[in-house]
Amino acid sequence: MFKKDLGPLKAMGFARYEKRDGVETAEIIEAALNWRHDFLSTQEGIAIHCFLGNDKGHFADAIMANDHQSFMSMCEAHPQAKSSQEFMALLKPDSIRLTPNMILKENVGVPTDFSCIEFGTFSPKSPEQFDEKSMLEISDRIEQKYLSKFVEPRAHFMGKVDDTTYSEIAFVENLGMARRICNGYVQDDTCLELLDIFDPESVDLDFWFKLA
Repeated sequence: MFKKDLGPLKAMGFARYEKRDGVETAEIIEAALNWRHDFLSTQEGIAIHCFLGNDKGHFADAIMANDHQSFMSMCEAHPQAKSSQEFMALLKPDSIRLTPNMILKENVGVPTDFSCIEFGTFSPKSPEQFDEKSMLEISDRIEQKYLSKFVEPRAHFMGKVDDTTYSEIAFVENLGMARRICNGYVQDDTCLELLDIFDPESVDLDFWFKLA
């Protein structure tokens, strides 16, 4: 994992993708490490990068930045870098999904001592009645009343993807506890308040473990 202490972070990009047929997992891990060292670590405002996998054999990059502009500047420079081109050549182009998130919590720093990221997006069930402030208040209560029961969570916050899409992101010590904590949402009254806001058909949730 690459990380720098750059103070409060306001942006997180999450890119998901699959490797081309015939590409070995070891090859894509090596390419990700080269890309991080040669390109990403040189970009201004980038605080953390994790290269991740899931139990479906897919891969992801989690990148946190000082602000949206720093993240977008990195994205604009990305196609020109040699290590980026070598990395991208291993991926199925039509599988790539980049989700930029504006972090909706103050004073979020670089998480530490985690091996799993839970990343989920959703759209409000009733957009005309949805209130972002109320969602964030529920998120705060979840941290105080539910997540505080566990020692494994390392960071938790809500993000905004676009005008109709939000995200919930959690950094957890390990994959097993990330799944257990998430499954417990349906048995906790405070968590059910958040679930009640979501359009169930819009939920896109998965668990990702650190590869590099």
